[in-house]
Formats: sequence, structure tokens, C-alpha cells
Amino acid sequence: MALEVELKLTLSPHHIESLIRQPLFRSEQIRELNTHQLGNTYYDTPEQLLTQHRVALRIRKKGDQLIQTLKSSGFSEAGLHSRNEWEWLIKKPELDYSLLALAEWPKELNDPAIQKSIAPVFSTDFQRKTWILDTHDSQGEVLKAEIALDQGTVTALGKEDPLCELELELLQGNASELVKFALELAKHVPLYISDISKAERGYRLLEPSAYSIKRTTPKFDKSTTLEQAFIALLSNELSLWPRYFEAWAFTKDWTHIPLALESLRNISALYESFSDVIPAEPDGKLDKILTKLIRQLRDIDAWRRTAILSGNPKSDWIQEQAEHAAARVNVLLQTAEPGVLALLISEQLIDKSWRHRWSENHQALAANCLLNT
Repeated sequence: MALEVELKLTLSPHHIESLIRQPLFRSEQIRELNTHQLGNTYYDTPEQLLTQHRVALRIRKKGDQLIQTLKSSGFSEAGLHSRNEWEWLIKKPELDYSLLALAEWPKELNDPAIQKSIAPVFSTDFQRKTWILDTHDSQGEVLKAEIALDQGTVTALGKEDPLCELELELLQGNASELVKFALELAKHVPLYISDISKAERGYRLLEPSAYSIKRTTPKFDKSTTLEQAFIALLSNELSLWPRYFEAWAFTKDWTHIPLALESLRNISALYESFSDVIPAEPDGKLDKILTKLIRQLRDIDAWRRTAILSGNPKSDWIQEQAEHAAARVNVLLQTAEPGVLALLISEQLIDKSWRHRWSENHQALAANCLLNT
């Protein structure tokens, strides 16, 4: 078993050449490894019991090798995704259930009748180009990571979803330094934090009409400090608004845009409400990008409010406004700033950089309990 700690980023295929031409990719700290074509078949029951138990089971073809893999759902924190993964070499393209006893295979799925119903449900086919990052971070500590650029498709029921991802898997070092590395790239190439797995993309294709993003609300108790509440609330919003943007790209359903705007406004409200605990960064860069993005989305979403006010949302003029707004969203998502904002927030959450600016009063307030103040 291995515990993966990775930062997954999405990008447009149009920006791949720009990415690999960046000075960071041409420096001595990055060594190119190889390129493989990877074919993956994912398995589940007709009732999707595996995904209900939050595991993913697949067989990967890598050259002449066949690899059976089981992944647990894991968890996301500040954009970094951690999960347990088990891999076994197998001799033929058939699931070997005896191997699953060595992993976190749900006991409820050990029923022979259930295992007999497990079958291929979707596939992914992509080219993976890999590099090794081997350097020292800003503190002089060793930083090693595998960089993988995946480009291909997810296929289910004859439908395809394009795939273009940059994955940074931490091998040694501090996770925040991985975010700093990604941030340097994102300043020049639009990169978006994404915790959507390839398996989730496949299930989404199976039932696109049922796809939705569920907003969760962090739960607090009487021991939750103000700082802990801020971290939980901000992390929750960071897990949402990039997903709303990605959902728009997949569905073109406009409802995701005002939801993204609302999530960004929530982030602005959190920084304002917790300003006595979380002092603002001196350069104000994060706030400037956040304010600009909120304003842009507010203006883009104006057509929808006008449609409601007009009482005639299906008029030709309103539809023209809607098409223009959709084009503006597509342009916005090809700019660097949304991706930079997400990574800046992620970096701040991991480093807890506000502590470096704490006064004694800040520190005392941060330790107060949310529900007792």
C-alpha cells in the first residue's frame, strides 16, 4: 500500500506547449523520464456499489504489463488530495479478488453474488508524459515530486470526455512547496486545482443528467477555535468554486456560474469577518485577484438578473445576452488569475502564513472558541 499525496491541476490542451516551454521545465531541477500510453478499465456493479463504498477498482494496461489497482476515496485538504492505493501485477485482464483481501476492500462486497456482477463500466485512454522534480525548497530542504501530464479521453456508453491534467505527486518534502511550484507555473499557464478523479469523470459520463455538486457545511463543536473555524470554512469554499467552474465546462449549465460567484463572495466575507484573527497579507495580491474575479463574474451574470427582471427570459435579445455571457466565461477560464487565486489560497491554508503576522492580540483571539464567543 502507498499513500498518495498529490496536487491535481487541469489545463487546456492548447496550453500544453506553453507549459513545457516554461523555464522551470527546462531547468536542471527537472528531469524528463518517459512517455507511456495507458489504457484503464474501471469496474463496478450495475448498482454502482463500489463507488457507493467510495472505492475505485481498475485494470491498467501499461506496455506489456497488466496492473490491478484499488483506490480508497481519501480526502482533500487545501487542494491536495491524499488517498490509499494498492497495486498488483496480474497475468491476464481479469480481476483477481484474492488480492483485495490485502487491501481496504469493503467487507460488504465480499458476497460472491456481488462479485459476479462486477463488470467494466467505463474506460480511460491517455498518454502520460512524466518528469521528476528533484530540488531544494525555499527552506533548503529536499523536495522531490513526480510530474505527470495526462492527455486523452474518458469513455462511457459511447460518450467521451476530453482529459488534460497535470498531476504533481509528492515523493519527499513539504506539501506546501509543491503548491509553490505549481503557483510559479500557474502565473504563466492557466492551471486549475481539481480534485475530480478520472473515476468520477467516468461515472459522470454514465449519468450526466444526475451530475451535481453537493455543498457541505463544516460542523463545529464547543472546542472549535476561531482559527480552526476559518480554516474549515475557507477550505470548504476552495473545494467548491473550482468545481463549479469545471461543472460549467462539462455541462454548460448556467446555474453553476452564480454558484461559483456566491462561493467566491463567501471567501471574501470570511476574510472580512475573521480579519481580527487572520491579518491581511501585506501585498494584498490575493485580495486584488479575488475582488477582480468577483466583479468579472458579477458583470457576466448580469444577463440572468436582467432576464428575471424583464419577465421575458426567452426573448431573442435575452438569449443573445446569454450567449455573449457564455463566451465571456469561456474567455475568463482561459486566463491565469482564477487558477492563481486557488493556489494562493491553498498555499496560505497549508502554511498558515497569517501566523507570521500575528500580534499577541491576534493570537489570543484565534484561540477563542467559535461557539463560546
